[in-house]
Amino acid sequence: MTDPILVLAWLVLAHFAGDFLLQTGGIARAKAGSGSRALAGVIVHGLIVAACLVPVGLAYGGPGWLFLALTAVSHVAIDRAKVLLTRRVAVAALADAHRRHEGPQPADHLGRAWTPRPAALFVADQVFHLIVAVALWAVILVPATLAAGWATAVDGWLGGWDRAVVHDVVAAAVVLAALAIVNIQAAALFVAVLVRPVEQSAGETRWGGRVAPATTPPSPAVVAPAAVRRWSVRIGPLDARVEAEPDAPRTVGGTDSAALAPGPLPPSARVGATIGVLERILIVVFVLTGSEAAIGFVVAAKTLARFRLLDDRDFAEYYLLGTLASVAVAIITALVGRLALNTLLG
Repeated sequence: MTDPILVLAWLVLAHFAGDFLLQTGGIARAKAGSGSRALAGVIVHGLIVAACLVPVGLAYGGPGWLFLALTAVSHVAIDRAKVLLTRRVAVAALADAHRRHEGPQPADHLGRAWTPRPAALFVADQVFHLIVAVALWAVILVPATLAAGWATAVDGWLGGWDRAVVHDVVAAAVVLAALAIVNIQAAALFVAVLVRPVEQSAGETRWGGRVAPATTPPSPAVVAPAAVRRWSVRIGPLDARVEAEPDAPRTVGGTDSAALAPGPLPPSARVGATIGVLERILIVVFVLTGSEAAIGFVVAAKTLARFRLLDDRDFAEYYLLGTLASVAVAIITALVGRLALNTLLG
């Protein structure tokens, strides 16, 4: 149970749990705000991350508590940097769209203000978190030894169980749990950030969730970039984490205020989001079991359901980008998971 690679797998799982399972929409909205609200959001999130790492402190003593502190502080710093950078690229994209005098679009589209940079920052945020975790693990935890009390407690709890069997079961459970979190929660957020443009209405700018259109929308031709910078910019699908899965139904004409207003997802949209989750789970299962050829059938079945809508170029681009992103996340994470399982299980 002291396998360093298994410890690293536990750390990765703890990161995903703190970032996606235990981070509520309220915390995410607070982090994306400003002033004391943003400070409270990042501090609460940092405390949640630290709580997920308490077993590390108990297991390793001083080195473990040092790992916990450095990880929590770096997590807060990286998250805040990501929020600020994403806000900057969102405002820049909207200002550029206004300079081109391009107006509103229907619900399922990439939009005139679309940019891939927020999605790239989302990925970079996760990569930096994992790099910090691996670096601190290698420098602090690998040379450290388990606290005597922790080792005694674990041995007593395991009793006469075969240690090799327990190691394999725990390793498989940790890797599969991490894959589940990434493909159910994290991938939905990534796809949402990737396919949703900046939306502006009645003085509010939103990235991700929709807002009801103003009765008399401001003319893009008269909106100066300086005015854009004074608006509130909300980053990511903060109040509907799976809203932007590319299977969500279209809003006829793009002007239905009830459909565009933030709030609970309609049943049809929840069905579309569930389809995206099931798609990724099936792909992960196929990769882990060596049945990669079956992935094509999953994508084909999903595309057939939207075949007639693909004549609309705006929808086709929106749908294709979201689907390819979803499939890419599933395949890449499944390959990494398969490598981890092969390493841990020998």
